[in-house]
Amino acid sequence: MRSVRSTYLRAIGMRLLAGVPVFFLVTFAATALSDLMPGSAAQTILGDSATPEQIALLNAQYGYDRPAWERYLGWLGKLLQGDLGKTAYSQQSVAGLLLNRAATTFEIALLAMFVALLIAVPLALFTATRPGGITDTVLRAVSSTLLSIPIFVTVVILGFLFAIVLRWLPATGWMPLAQDPIGNLGFVALPAMCLAVGQTAYFYRVSRSEFVATLQEDFVLVARAKGLPASYILLRHVLRPSLPQVLTVFGLSMTHLLGGSFIVESYFAVPGIGWTVLGAVKDHDIPTVQGILSLTVLVFVLMFIVVDIGYALIDPRVEAT
Repeated sequence: MRSVRSTYLRAIGMRLLAGVPVFFLVTFAATALSDLMPGSAAQTILGDSATPEQIALLNAQYGYDRPAWERYLGWLGKLLQGDLGKTAYSQQSVAGLLLNRAATTFEIALLAMFVALLIAVPLALFTATRPGGITDTVLRAVSSTLLSIPIFVTVVILGFLFAIVLRWLPATGWMPLAQDPIGNLGFVALPAMCLAVGQTAYFYRVSRSEFVATLQEDFVLVARAKGLPASYILLRHVLRPSLPQVLTVFGLSMTHLLGGSFIVESYFAVPGIGWTVLGAVKDHDIPTVQGILSLTVLVFVLMFIVVDIGYALIDPRVEAT
């Protein structure tokens, strides 16, 4: 028991250490971003009518006149004290802002992932037992088509169909889950649907290929020869051995969903992480950008840790290393 626990702890430690250089590189790039973008943060905050004296005063107040490396060390010092800084305009706590906006983004991403798995895995199991059939051929063609459609095209098509033509769902806006669960479902449905389209096709293609290969294994043929029910064989001898591959796709898909949220949230005016970071870059709000990138790196590292541990839980022969 202790050896298993130490293996998990070692795996978690190795993943965290691997994320450290990525964290420093990404967050420093965010600090240097203000020097590379046209204009200045002070000019953006004060507006075009600001005088040179006002701009110089604001630069000195917030350290925008210091070198990037010096500003970055100052930000790291505050981070070690649990302070992510304040937003450039509203002077709101970046940590509080991210907590609120991350909840919105993760709600959409998790719902999209749930819908994709709920549709893709049963369809993949069904067609894997009938490879080359009409249903299999049609679904493979449909999944290939959906995978070739960019996310920004998907949001336009589904937004036009469900929000403008059918008027079933709101086109823009957001309702927090804690405030109104029923109203929240109406606002989250369309963004999650847009993200789920490509992920469903991706899950279906990968799962089908894995299920078809597993069905050719000797242990499946033996189970069939024993006369075991088809449903038992699919769930016990096909789905379970294929779960590690599905888990890998799950981990990769979460990173894709977070990237897709930038487009979806901007199009539907959803106040999530993607919508926030685009506004922060435009407004030269470097503390907010740094906070979002820090959160993103942390999520990616944690996702890989979850996948590694999931491997070991699904298949005890796999060590979490």
